[in-house]
Amino acid sequence: MKLAIVGGLLQGIEAVYLAKKAGYETLVIDRRAAAPATFIADESVALDIQQEPAKTKKLLADCDAVIPANENLETLIALAELSKEAEINLLFDLNAYQISSSKILSNRLINDLHLPLPQPWPACGFPAIVKPSGQSGSIGVKKVMSDEEITAAIAAIHQLGDQEIIQEYVAGPNVSIEMIGDGQRAEAMVVTEVVLDDHYDCKMVRCPLPQMEPAAHKALAEYGQALAEAVSLKGIMDLEAIYSPKGLKILEIDARLPSQTPAAVVNATGVNLLQHLVEAAQGRLSAPQPTDGAAIYEHLAFDNGVLRSCGEKTFAAVKAPRLEQGLFGASEMITDYEAGKSSWRATMINTGKTPAAAWQNRQSCLERLLQENDIKQYIDPVPEVVT
Repeated sequence: MKLAIVGGLLQGIEAVYLAKKAGYETLVIDRRAAAPATFIADESVALDIQQEPAKTKKLLADCDAVIPANENLETLIALAELSKEAEINLLFDLNAYQISSSKILSNRLINDLHLPLPQPWPACGFPAIVKPSGQSGSIGVKKVMSDEEITAAIAAIHQLGDQEIIQEYVAGPNVSIEMIGDGQRAEAMVVTEVVLDDHYDCKMVRCPLPQMEPAAHKALAEYGQALAEAVSLKGIMDLEAIYSPKGLKILEIDARLPSQTPAAVVNATGVNLLQHLVEAAQGRLSAPQPTDGAAIYEHLAFDNGVLRSCGEKTFAAVKAPRLEQGLFGASEMITDYEAGKSSWRATMINTGKTPAAAWQNRQSCLERLLQENDIKQYIDPVPEVVT
């Protein structure tokens, strides 16, 4: 099985990592010759698929499937056409992506299905969250406590050329689940907890979330399945929600390969979302069969003598990463660490039979990393607490 991956940044790293776990051969295509994922792939080609469609089609013809690992709409449209011409399975649903990439459209879908959303402004009062409709991740997201802050946050979103969504601030663990569909039906996969830094960017993923009640777990899976089947999903989609004392509140859906949760899932449960996606494209969609285990996936950045947990945008500055097993006792790391370097990045993955064991292994790994590199300061930023 040979998989073409178009995009070499964070989603590309995720796709290569999962492909290796599944035993697939990988080819990364990116405009940049030194994109991070190219360093851990089996092959890579520096190529703009929009500028060189004939060469792209020839490369794809030598593969069994292709998955986009980018969010450039023009590139995604071109890849959908090229994969059709090359008669290769495209592990992506362009229609579902176009719905999910607009929070205005996706919130309308969620409302139509009578699924729980945070209360809209102004009925929700303060604190509130202001976020752009069409941006990825934490870009433009702002918690606000006054009319003046709302005005400033909206102005910043308009500078991005986007429209604002304003909703109540909901406290509680941030949870995520992926759905995989074959165009007719969809299967819900495995729940993870997404832990944020002070900029609302994901710094850690934990799998499983032990404090989540079975009824809430079941409801989240049903919400995801309903949304996936409503758009006739033929690919992968994730649903993100807040597990609050008031119940689940859906934040967003995103119909693309996520860049962090699948690695935590495969290390905790053995469920490889990319393998399920490939099998669904081959007409063999199946429900996950998770094994018992736990994993913690975490980004780290070292600069100017200080180590800190960081969001994925900071980790994206990683240079020429490699996969390392056992470094400082971690189960695995994706990193450009070298002893004595003044700046490096790492994604640290620790596993255990239980969440408590995985956390203990994470703590031991972090302590070794600090001690063996004589690092005196470690920072673990969190979002501002609202009381």
